Amino acid sequence: MVKVMKRFFLLFPAVMVLCMFESGAQGCSLTSPSNMIVKADKGAEGAIVEFADAALLASGNCGLVKYTPASGSFFRIGSHSIIVQAENGQKTFFTLTITDNEPPVLSEITLTSHKLSPGKNKLKKVGIYYNVSDNAGEVNTVVTVKSNHANPGDWEIVNNHLVRLRTTTLPDGGSRVYTITVSCSDASGNITRRSTTVTVPGGMALAFQEPTASDQE
Repeated sequence: MVKVMKRFFLLFPAVMVLCMFESGAQGCSLTSPSNMIVKADKGAEGAIVEFADAALLASGNCGLVKYTPASGSFFRIGSHSIIVQAENGQKTFFTLTITDNEPPVLSEITLTSHKLSPGKNKLKKVGIYYNVSDNAGEVNTVVTVKSNHANPGDWEIVNNHLVRLRTTTLPDGGSRVYTITVSCSDASGNITRRSTTVTVPGGMALAFQEPTASDQE
């Protein structure tokens, strides 16, 4: 007669006793692999992962042992439960985590103009052009503006491809410099940033004046 070892847990106050009974296919045990962390393949939203020979995890009369999903499968970024199962039905599992360590790819930034002629306190439109991509697909883009002499209403961010900048020089007549930064982040928190500047040349125009409601263009 073929024997099988079945395991039952008997619970008593503050004690757990592991009892083993005989009843069918005997002598098979599986070792649980350690959890795995693997980086996504370059430029891909996941990785092809090869596992060690499943037979090495078995001892005794287990028959064929296999992984589900199979070794060599493509796994997307995130966590996956991998089952190791013997032919006699015994199974164990481990967790495979695919991480995304690759930041978004952001092209050089081009503007419709890097220099604005000083004017009568007007807000001038400046278009912002760039391309962004990521191995995981989804990217969040944020545009920010700062100046070497910031005042309320000096700029307006219309959207991620258009800003409006005030065309006045500094109070002392010096050049006003705006820095436009594009920041792109993916779902894993990887960030890429690029910056460029727009200048309102000094020494040839009106210095800063308080903006009025008619100063929009």
